[in-house]
Amino acid sequence: MWQKFKEYIFGKPPIEKYHELFGKMLFMGGHEPSEGDYWESEIAIEETKEPLSVLINAPISGSSSSHVNFYQDAVSDLDELFNRCWPIFEPDFEQWTHKKFTGNWKDDFEIMSIEIPKNADVNNEWTVCYYVDAANHYFTARFINGKPKFNEIEG
Repeated sequence: MWQKFKEYIFGKPPIEKYHELFGKMLFMGGHEPSEGDYWESEIAIEETKEPLSVLINAPISGSSSSHVNFYQDAVSDLDELFNRCWPIFEPDFEQWTHKKFTGNWKDDFEIMSIEIPKNADVNNEWTVCYYVDAANHYFTARFINGKPKFNEIEG
């Protein structure tokens, strides 16, 4: 009875899982399956100042080995990952920063998050987000069918 009362007052507790690679994962969805369900995790990697936020488009049952493979492939070469994003960042970079790009992404961009697409299928939508200090905004590359299609700028 007390548990039901607590759930009535405070809501149901969040669903958490521990994953060997992703660590503590928090489910961002309801108790009923929904198209927008995903998991959040933070992973410390050498090349970043802050932990990388990882958004895993997966159901309540959790991530799969294909999600792990997608993540590992994406972060194994952060230079290449940025190079894939640059074509859609380039038109906005100078406008927002009022400076020329040095050619070294780490001078101006800090990777903040990566979204692993549904079924870890590169053709499904996914994103990579960077913080651009000189612009005081986040640049997010949205990939569709495996190609960066547009940049979402948020402050």
